[in-house]
Amino acid sequence: MSFFQTNKESMIKSRIVELMAKKIGKEASKDELDELSELLLKNPGYAYLLEIVLSLKGSRNHFERDLPQEELVDHGWQHLADKLNLQPLVDDDTVSVEKRGRIKNIIYSRRFWLAAATVAVFLGCSMFLYKTYFGPQQLAEGKKLKETHYGTVANLILADGSKVWLNAGSKLLYPDKFSGSQREVTLEGEGFFEVTKKPNMPFLVHAGKITVKVLGTKFNVKAYTEDADIETTLISGKVQVMLNDDPEKEILLSPNEKLTVIKPLAINATSAQINNELKYQVQALPVAANNNLTETAWVSNRLVLNNEAFDNVAKLLERKFDVHVFFDNDKLKDEHLTGVFEKENIQEVLDVLKMTTHFRYRIDGNNIHLY
Repeated sequence: MSFFQTNKESMIKSRIVELMAKKIGKEASKDELDELSELLLKNPGYAYLLEIVLSLKGSRNHFERDLPQEELVDHGWQHLADKLNLQPLVDDDTVSVEKRGRIKNIIYSRRFWLAAATVAVFLGCSMFLYKTYFGPQQLAEGKKLKETHYGTVANLILADGSKVWLNAGSKLLYPDKFSGSQREVTLEGEGFFEVTKKPNMPFLVHAGKITVKVLGTKFNVKAYTEDADIETTLISGKVQVMLNDDPEKEILLSPNEKLTVIKPLAINATSAQINNELKYQVQALPVAANNNLTETAWVSNRLVLNNEAFDNVAKLLERKFDVHVFFDNDKLKDEHLTGVFEKENIQEVLDVLKMTTHFRYRIDGNNIHLY
């Protein structure tokens, strides 16, 4: 889902707010109620908002099934809800029909705008929470930071039209607008890039100790700080990978090739030369659909394991399902696993893996113990 709201989406949101306000103010016609129902079916997030608003208003025709009223309404919201529950117009014969009509219009108008204010407050809070926890953070000097937590995958469109998918536990630092002779972003974690072609303005991805330079292509970069290596997988086009510690070394990749840059363990903490040493290898990948490649399956919410060490599989499971995996038996780390998963939950994945590898597991909340 793109984080840049189109004009059409903005119009839909405004229409939903208007119809919600009319419904709460009891001014909506049958056609408008039908229209609201149809819009809410296509936009379920607003349907939940309406449930909460009706709970706050105290509608006699509404019963909140999921959340008890005492957890939804505090004194401040109840006060606002009380304002919405206006007293009905008393049918007094001494009041002229014309005057009653004017009073009635005033009351309906008040109901409409108070209802609209309530909906607007909720939408404002929702958008604030969305931007805080899911949307990009606005930084100084025209920079933005997009983060994904474990268990989530996100995508966004950059100012030049390039598309980026971010895997769980990843960060992308990018500018509001690209200027100068290059387009530069910084990645920590894993990202899939579909770069808009601009021959005179190359696209650079800084990831750990490498920089990937492209003109227009599709590729995947995996550069988690806790992983032992950095991977660049090219799907189409061409990329040039530069090693930051060896600027003269430039590695060209062709489609369906993967570059793995190995970060060796420090043999001597005082030896900067050994600590900064980088080794790499390039391997050809089998020609397959993008979502069947181990390296890019995550973009379509799939987990593809191809003779993968259990130690690495544990990291993949932690990121995908937001869990913590512990090896109570370290010998399991060297076992190799194969499998393809899409809609399975963590327990179902482990049950399938158990069929080919001898191990047991215990789930305690978000902690998984393997033995």
